[in-house]
Amino acid sequence: MIRAETREWLMNVQEVLTDYIREIVAKTGQPLPTLDQPLLDSAGGAIDSMNMWPLIVFVEERFGIKVEDTDLMQENFRTLRALIKFIESKHSELHS
Repeated sequence: MIRAETREWLMNVQEVLTDYIREIVAKTGQPLPTLDQPLLDSAGGAIDSMNMWPLIVFVEERFGIKVEDTDLMQENFRTLRALIKFIESKHSELHS
């Protein structure tokens, strides 16, 4: 991927994830978290155990990555910024 396409893809990750999270919080009545606010309900966020699996499937299908069992660590899903970083890392592994 050339540099401009990479930048566009990375910006798109944040936009797409924000839209997805917006749909979840609309159902729960919680405010949309900022990049650094908790996503996981165990830390006060909107993603509970019922929303976690659909989020993983969405990420895999939308961004063309595989979320392995070893990737299912709280730090990868703690905040929107952490999730974006995780997706970017997995994408880099596939395209390097």
